[in-house]
Amino acid sequence: MASSEEKKIPGVFTTTMIIVIGTFMAILDTSILNVALPKLMVLFSVDTKQIEWVLTAYMLVSGAIIPITTYLGERFGYTRLYVISVASFTVGSLLCGLAWDNPSLIVFRVIQGIGGGLIMPVGQALMFRFIPREKMGVAMGLFGLSIAAAPSIGPTLGGLIVEEYSWRWLFMINVPVGIIGVLLAHFLLPDTPRKKMNGFDYWGFILSSGSAFLFLLALAEGQDWGWTSYEIIMLLFTATMMLLILIVIELNHPEPLMDIRLFRNKEFSFSILFGSGLYIAMITGVVLIPIYLQSIRGYSAIQTGLIMMPQALAMGAMMPIAGRLYDKIGARPLAMVGIPLIIYSTYMMHTLSVDTPADQISWYMVIRGMGMGLTFMPINAAGVSTISPLKMGAASSMSTLIRSVAGAIGIALTTVVMNNRQFLHQHRLSEDLDLFSPGWSTMQQMSTGLFATAGDTSAASQATLTLMSSQVMAQAASWGIGDVFFAFSFLIVALAPMALVFKKRERPQGEAPMMAE
Repeated sequence: MASSEEKKIPGVFTTTMIIVIGTFMAILDTSILNVALPKLMVLFSVDTKQIEWVLTAYMLVSGAIIPITTYLGERFGYTRLYVISVASFTVGSLLCGLAWDNPSLIVFRVIQGIGGGLIMPVGQALMFRFIPREKMGVAMGLFGLSIAAAPSIGPTLGGLIVEEYSWRWLFMINVPVGIIGVLLAHFLLPDTPRKKMNGFDYWGFILSSGSAFLFLLALAEGQDWGWTSYEIIMLLFTATMMLLILIVIELNHPEPLMDIRLFRNKEFSFSILFGSGLYIAMITGVVLIPIYLQSIRGYSAIQTGLIMMPQALAMGAMMPIAGRLYDKIGARPLAMVGIPLIIYSTYMMHTLSVDTPADQISWYMVIRGMGMGLTFMPINAAGVSTISPLKMGAASSMSTLIRSVAGAIGIALTTVVMNNRQFLHQHRLSEDLDLFSPGWSTMQQMSTGLFATAGDTSAASQATLTLMSSQVMAQAASWGIGDVFFAFSFLIVALAPMALVFKKRERPQGEAPMMAE
């Protein structure tokens, strides 16, 4: 790779889009594969628990590799590490597309996850090194498109590929994009200065990666293994103890792998906490809406994606605008507008029922997307921008790791609350049903009429029971999903006062990026 003296730092848009290429691919792969799992189960002759490791392996590896990001970036240069990360992800995608059975696909997903876990924190570190501070809002707005749009586009694109083409193209589409990303980063981005490290923080790596791995594993398997099972309790206990030991060791280490001291910065700490809450709320919609639309309403994957697409478009439209405004007025005014939109739309989603119009759902999601677009990236940028340029790599890896764990926590909480509330609603609905219920009479008449056309009404009562049971389960499921949105709307209400911490920081115009210093 050419030295930094041989290359000029490209413009804000060019630098950001090079980073967006890798980030978008890595995040897209967390959601695009979900719709293909039933087909892969049939092709590979495996059950649900076996096929789920295709998703779990990627999540665990990508989370566990993040703590080493700062060391590798400082030791070998962030640009070189970014090129290697995108190349690893691309090679892993190619191998996944060539997989011949479930074990081989899991192994190749591990390779893909190594690159995928490094791409986002390394990319963010590069942005803060190459882009002047007064233009960071615009850059983060563009960068936010990859974080916001990828999870929403994933189910639509995945459904289209699975229905019209081979499942292998779920991975193969990454190959040409990844090659372009590698070439652009290699030839256009100058390398960052390399720092001579006195020694590797082995205990920091073991404890941080081990703790992240165990936390993510417990959150991924808690529903199947049982949240009160011995295995889950021991995983959470061990992960917590490793985290506590990690904090003690890193606070006393001269060159810690995970710089815990960053949390002494109030704005950075609050941005991490608030950003994680927003990410959990965003993940909730990504998880629940496809379940509601496909399992309860009977929509196809493509139809589901089209209903969800307006949210991604609204979020994508607002993020660049929010980025420009952030550079002028800071994060607090944007959050004061965006947070009420998120709260309102999330709260209104609790009214979901078995016959809620699709356009009404899309409208709520558009409002939600606008709120997320105005709030998510400004809050994150406000926190990281208060960190010293020399600590940007550590701050990026820390925020990415915590966001990954927060996303897993959000999925776990969503599943637990939804299942518990669905069971409660189903029990209460069943208590109110008997042979004298108005609904029973109506369905009985419908069933009898249908069977009468065939000349035999003997099975009408059994058909009515089946129809009534399916209606009860569908309504209970929709109410359970609504309860999750209701709960998370109050989570955002509780976190909202943190937005008052952020303020506009005056920076000298024309401040050079770190590489120019």
